[in-house]
Amino acid sequence: MRRRLRLLLLAGIFPFPLRGQASPYIPLDHPLLPLIEHLIARGDLRDPSPMIRPFRRSDLLRAIDSAALDSTSASGRIAAQLRARFTDRTDQAWWRVAPRVGAQGFSSARRDLLHPGGAGGVRAYGDVSLEGRFGSLILASRLAAENRLKLDPDWSGAQIQQHKREAYRFIDAYIAAQFKWARLFYGQMDRNWGPAGLLGIGLSNYGYPRSDIGFDLVLRGLQINVVATQLSDEADSTGAIVKRYFMAHRLNLRPWKNLNLAIWETGVLAGRDKSFEPSFRNPLTLLSFPAQFGIQDDRNTMIGGDLEWRPGRRLVFQVQAAIDDRWRSRPDATGTGEPAHPGRWAFTLAAGGGLGGAVGWRTHLAMVSSLAFHTAHPTENFTDRGIGIGPEFIDNYTAGLELTVPVRGRWLLAPDLTLLRQGEGRIDAPFPAGAAYTATPELFIGTVATTWRLGASLVGSAGPVALAGTGGVFTTSNADHVPGRTRTRLEGRLQATLGFSVGGGIQ
Repeated sequence: MRRRLRLLLLAGIFPFPLRGQASPYIPLDHPLLPLIEHLIARGDLRDPSPMIRPFRRSDLLRAIDSAALDSTSASGRIAAQLRARFTDRTDQAWWRVAPRVGAQGFSSARRDLLHPGGAGGVRAYGDVSLEGRFGSLILASRLAAENRLKLDPDWSGAQIQQHKREAYRFIDAYIAAQFKWARLFYGQMDRNWGPAGLLGIGLSNYGYPRSDIGFDLVLRGLQINVVATQLSDEADSTGAIVKRYFMAHRLNLRPWKNLNLAIWETGVLAGRDKSFEPSFRNPLTLLSFPAQFGIQDDRNTMIGGDLEWRPGRRLVFQVQAAIDDRWRSRPDATGTGEPAHPGRWAFTLAAGGGLGGAVGWRTHLAMVSSLAFHTAHPTENFTDRGIGIGPEFIDNYTAGLELTVPVRGRWLLAPDLTLLRQGEGRIDAPFPAGAAYTATPELFIGTVATTWRLGASLVGSAGPVALAGTGGVFTTSNADHVPGRTRTRLEGRLQATLGFSVGGGIQ
């Protein structure tokens, strides 16, 4: 009787038909996620959420079941390992606690080895995950003690935590309600909208996660994703405090089973005493046209699109492109008054597939223009606490090729060759004005530094042991944007932990 009463209460609070049971999201730093992406790129598993990460554990299990891989094949053995690792309890309500302890070693504290920053060292590391399911509700939290943060120039709390014995952060902390077609989210976790393993243009996991509100509508051939949050306050040129808000919405259509098309938009709203006004947070309107509401254009918006096409099982192509402001070859003195200026844009091309019975490959070309993601009004930049909401580094292009080789079904070895060409444009640099604006090149301000990386990554988990490491040899010409200066260095990072988990059902 008491159990029936609880179920009736849940049905009354959340009167939506459920699509299976609610499930936690797989974090983007999970040591087994690269193995999942390897199977998806090879075409062995259907992508549960094309160009949207993270996805749920139940989405992965559904993809594994529908693939029905041969259990004697290399991919089938990996899928079996993943199923065993990510299957939740069948109880309507359950709890789980999973602590880990270990260490991090790094040549520089910044996680982006192509743009090293901060001192290197070895630091203790530990985290504890707390998860629970209560019918259609998921609660998840992961607290980490991570002293590397004190040295990372991208960690906004570094100065505050310098005088503390330990540096702490919540990697994940959210509550989610999941129904048959709709999912609601409040909290924080790493998000990335773009090709797997590459930084999304509109929303990426380069910086550390911020708390946001999310909504997903998931149908068979249509998906709508919405993310909204308040950004850190900033001071304008007069010293006045400016309120800032961020909104991202995306519409994905799947006209055929091998093709996904999406259009998305992101925006930053900023102003003194500004509220998160309804016209801005409405996901079914275009943020880029505030005149439709008869209001002032006090927002910076970007429109983008995604394409994922799989012409065959062993080959996939992905494209993401966005424009923040179109280029103007001639001044518009009688219209908008704009001078001639370069555009603000970015795009990513990626491809992947399978080789033989086990190996995978991926390649990419990503380019960001010299003035992308920032404007003449710094408070409208696509940044939070000074770090990019999408990519952090602009005025560059990268190209890379990697092989993905599974080892014993639990580890993934990925040798790679990567090229970075970096101009002197920076996302936090003052925006050019007047003649300087017109004279700014579309790509590559100043002296271009060229870096080659020959390296490899190893990531995975077996029993209580988890490893995640990457590194290689980096050779840079015109280092520090000084003509003729060449530098060769070894860069790498490694995290090793031991952990366990305990849990049980809730009656």
